Formats: sequence, C-alpha cells, structure tokens
Amino acid sequence: MENNYQLTRIHNYVAGLMSKEEMYEIEREALSDPFLQDAIDGYKLQRGVDSHQLSLLQQRLARKIEAKAVDKNRRFYNWQRLTLGLAAAVLFLVACSLILFKHLNNTKVEKNTDVILMEQEMRINTTVFDGTDATPQQGWEQFNEELNSEIRDFDSAGEIQLTFNIDNGKPTDILISSSNSPELSEIVSSFIQQKVRWTGGKAGMIIVVSD
Repeated sequence: MENNYQLTRIHNYVAGLMSKEEMYEIEREALSDPFLQDAIDGYKLQRGVDSHQLSLLQQRLARKIEAKAVDKNRRFYNWQRLTLGLAAAVLFLVACSLILFKHLNNTKVEKNTDVILMEQEMRINTTVFDGTDATPQQGWEQFNEELNSEIRDFDSAGEIQLTFNIDNGKPTDILISSSNSPELSEIVSSFIQQKVRWTGGKAGMIIVVSD
C-alpha cells in the first residue's frame, strides 16, 4: 500500500498534477533519498510510453522499493544482533575479570594468613626464678607472644638465663648469667629493656627458644 502511494506521488509529480507545496515536499525528500530521485528521473525518461509499459515500470519500481525496505530491515537487525553480541561479550569479560580478581584476592588472603600463622607459631618458653616479684605489665602470655615476634629472624634454638632490677617500670643492671647464643642475648636484652614495662622490683628468668 505504501509503495503504491509512493508510485502515485512520483507519477503525479512528473505529470505536473501536484500543487506547489506537494512538489516542494517531494523534491525535499528526494534530496535526502537518492533512490527516490532515481525513481523520479526514471519516470521522466518514460514519459510518453503506453499504459502497459508504465505498469511494468511501476512493477519494477515497486519491487526495488520493497527490496530496499527488506535490505534496510536486514541491516538494522544485523546491527542490532552485533550490538547485543558486543554487549554480551563485554559483560562476559567483566564477569571473568571479577572472578579472577576475587580468586587472586582469596589466594593473597590465604598466603597472608599462612604467613601470620607461621609468625605466630610459638617458639618461646619462659620460666621465672623463685623469689622473682617482677611481672610484665602486659602479662607473661603477651610477653612471650611479643618476644616470639622479635625472634622471627633467629633461625636456631637457644637458651638464655638473666636477672635484672626494676626502677620505675624500667629494667636496670641486666645480667646474663648463661647463654649459648650472643645473637639471642642481644635480641632478648634489647626487647626487655626497650619494649616492656615492668611491675615489681627484681626479675630472674630462663628463656628457651625452640627450633
């Protein structure tokens, strides 16, 4: 129906049966539609032919218009499918990236947890001498845990015996009476003097480091 209407408009335009406004309208459309302009030019070349020839021309023109519409729809749907395909591909890549990122984060957390657990593996055992009234302000359990962190780079076993006095919460006159490792003696002495606050007046202990 639409094709017949278009053919009628072209015929009326070529035959001069349109008003000026109608002619202006179809000419404006022809400027943006090369196929319409070709149809108008073809009609002009066919002026004077009989009705049978004109009918054949109209049929060919109708088939061309219909083919053009089909081709336009096909291209539209092809672009639509391509757009949907690209969108699906992008969503797939984003989903894969998120899964990979989550997996890498979980792996990192597991590795960090393993490192923390390794660092928290207790290698320290502290035995207090009889008559000792000194106590770390954070408690002996926390004392052992913090000292355990201090010796994380000390990769062998060791044992150290020491005594010291306490003045205003700080150790004084640290005396190491027995040690099988100068490195361990230095680590423990520095830790007791610089990183621990004490209560009481006198301390004596044996610190054993296992492998």
